[in-house]
Amino acid sequence: MVPMNYTHLEALSKGATADFFPVVLKPELFLKCGFIENMDYPLLPQAREFKLLLPIPGANKTELAGYMKSNGECFARASVNNIAASQNIFNLHNLQNLFFSIVGSELEIKK
Repeated sequence: MVPMNYTHLEALSKGATADFFPVVLKPELFLKCGFIENMDYPLLPQAREFKLLLPIPGANKTELAGYMKSNGECFARASVNNIAASQNIFNLHNLQNLFFSIVGSELEIKK
């Protein structure tokens, strides 16, 4: 049995709620995670595209793509041979989970 831990309630009582919200994806975060910006993206400069090729053996090109729309909203999704293979992801935790489920290792985030 896992012991009870009330640190989240203590943080809440002190007003430290920033850690309770997901980390929203942003272009800077894509770059810290190893994504490369596609400078040939046809919607530049209003929108941006970032790519992270995944180390998956085989003939298919499996990658994560991150996008910043013209309204500033960012999301990522997995693709295989340039065909979407996942739902859109809007926060870092879900991106890390997706990466781990595909690759089997942690997504490295550079400082």
